[in-house]
Amino acid sequence: MRDQDVGGIDPVTTTWQEGLRQQQPQVADEHATVSDIAAELNSSGLPTAPHIVARLFHELDGDRAAVHEVAAALTAAQRSGQRMLPTLLPLVPSVEALSVGIDPGDEDRLTLLTAALSIDDDLEPLLIAASRSAEDLLRPGIAEHLRASNGRFALTRRRTAIWLQHAATPQETASAHRKLERAHRVRGDEAIAAWHAARGAVERRPEIASPLTNAAGELRDRGETDRAFAFAIEASEHAAPLWREHAHLIAGTTAASAGCFDDANDLLADLASSSNHAVRAGSLTALLIAQTCGRGTIPTLDTEARPPRAGDPRLWRAWARTTGLAAVLCAERGATSAMRSWLAEAREADTTAGAGGEVRDPAVALCWMLTGEADADPIEASGTFSGALLDALRSAMDGDVVEGLRGLARSALSVPEDDPLIPGFERSPLTGAYLAVTEALLRFWSGDIEDARACLAAAALHLPVGIPFAGLGAVLARRIDIAIDGASGPVARAISATLPDGIRIDTLVDSGLSAYLLGESEQAATDIALWRDRGAPEPPLALAGLEEVGPFVDRERVEPPDASAARSLLQRIRGLTESSWRHEHGEIAEAGRTLTSSFERGRVEALLGSTSLVHGDLPGGRRHLRAARRLFEDAGAHAWKDAMDARIAGVRTTQDAMSDPMTDPIAVIRDDDALAAGRAAWETLLTQRELEVAMRVAAGSENREIATALDVSVRTVEVHVRHLFDKLGARNRVELAVMAHRAGRVF
Repeated sequence: MRDQDVGGIDPVTTTWQEGLRQQQPQVADEHATVSDIAAELNSSGLPTAPHIVARLFHELDGDRAAVHEVAAALTAAQRSGQRMLPTLLPLVPSVEALSVGIDPGDEDRLTLLTAALSIDDDLEPLLIAASRSAEDLLRPGIAEHLRASNGRFALTRRRTAIWLQHAATPQETASAHRKLERAHRVRGDEAIAAWHAARGAVERRPEIASPLTNAAGELRDRGETDRAFAFAIEASEHAAPLWREHAHLIAGTTAASAGCFDDANDLLADLASSSNHAVRAGSLTALLIAQTCGRGTIPTLDTEARPPRAGDPRLWRAWARTTGLAAVLCAERGATSAMRSWLAEAREADTTAGAGGEVRDPAVALCWMLTGEADADPIEASGTFSGALLDALRSAMDGDVVEGLRGLARSALSVPEDDPLIPGFERSPLTGAYLAVTEALLRFWSGDIEDARACLAAAALHLPVGIPFAGLGAVLARRIDIAIDGASGPVARAISATLPDGIRIDTLVDSGLSAYLLGESEQAATDIALWRDRGAPEPPLALAGLEEVGPFVDRERVEPPDASAARSLLQRIRGLTESSWRHEHGEIAEAGRTLTSSFERGRVEALLGSTSLVHGDLPGGRRHLRAARRLFEDAGAHAWKDAMDARIAGVRTTQDAMSDPMTDPIAVIRDDDALAAGRAAWETLLTQRELEVAMRVAAGSENREIATALDVSVRTVEVHVRHLFDKLGARNRVELAVMAHRAGRVF
């Protein structure tokens, strides 16, 4: 850290919601620009997390060329957010070019350097340190680079701070820090004075380690992760061994709370075996999070880490938090056996600590929520993290997604409440990311697809949204983009490309969805079949997938009643036979009308429409497709709406062609192709190869004839025929042929 400084860095001092409220007018424009830059960096082989792109964009005054140059100078871990950014960004050509326009005298340059190095924007210490008056700052030469008003100051361009620090000699930098130290001591700002003392020192000063470490802990608890990390690292460089462990503890836990798991692992690994019980206990939770998310290591129970049986209750409470969070991490990843072991340990630790369930209860409740296990007697939990998450998700599971969103809004507007499961981390970026992803998920569940994207996109500018719930934020970002645009966008791709090694997401459902919305049913079915063959990996909290094609995966899912009902109706529609369709179609349509989510109801209406066409009901098919189109439009799922437009247009084109006597004798109306309407009705439900087989079966061809014509084996044709019977609800070849010819008569 000796070649770095925190001058010019704005700490994150608010929750993500508060920060967005302060910047709301700029969010849309900034998101568009960050999206463009993220896409450019990704195509250049420099994938960068959206919140890192946004940070660089801010620190470099919106200079896109400078963002590209700095990103190229960073390590892959820094670009992905797995390591903290250097507090002094590298000097790149676009920043170095600023020197051409800066030619203040030596006195003014040193004043600007002092301003760049100051960790505080209070004007008075700057004037004292620089031996200048307020009037001096209004003079030509310096006034164009430094603004001062209402007792505060700021450099006109943030990039100037980078150039000034790189251009200064070590002696100039040390002198400016010492002057700032004296100015802040005069004012009684001991922590800030200690920081500048450390930066201006030419040799170790162990006496400043204690105030720096204590200040770092307070900054971490307030959510000021950048400054907390810088203070703690600086303290460790001056500290004696005892304080060095404490400083590394603060730095490591701060890094983990920001999602910088590589830094956290480096700083905390040795502390897990420390002879200092308090340090060891304090390091375990953050180390466990870092190793699980950063390296993919499912935590295993290590009783060696337990506090002594007769130990301090505070140590047992810390152990209860560690074991409780370990259980939650296992639940996120579907490791239920390990989860139960950790929960048993958490119960014992909570009892030994005399916590009365304060730590145990939220861990147990979150585990039950993430695994979908019965919660007959709901456990109450409080706190900004566990209480807010549980209340929101429980409301959604009870069918009241709107109330869940209201609860999250109330939590965001209130003063952060102490959380027994993660004390001190209520304002951390990782906690903010969990809350943001939960809000976006609830909006998605409610059917407000565009609102869900706006929520997640805004949070992605500030927080590591890909990490919560074992990558749910990354999957959600992709799924939302596909629903709106038909393919994942640059921010979603950047989130996915920069996930830590310990988080892996499956993209087969996404590719299947994109193919399906383009009318490529065969590719969609192939993707879904491959997804099932891989074990059908899904996030712990369910997202709408692609039940319209491919094999079903029958499992319990954690989702609101609307989503479960829609999934059940889609499966029921696909399983209807010819005879049951006539009796059950109306009942299914009526059940679909009870769904409150426009998106989920739209999917049901869309499949009803396609299936109506298969069964020869042209008016009903068009009616359902038009209803689906309107519902998707209401939800903001524009790619789904466009798919409905294509289906409706296809039905209309076929109908017009067959009813126009002046139409050339093309395939759809020739006597030897009277099944063309059946082809048009079935093409949204069958793969291309299944459609070819179906048409030949309906025309009376035998399996061997079909195999020869399509250059496949008879066995392959037999498999396709079985699939056709299942998908179309036909009991035999004769019934399938009747269905195809009837579709032609209806058209």
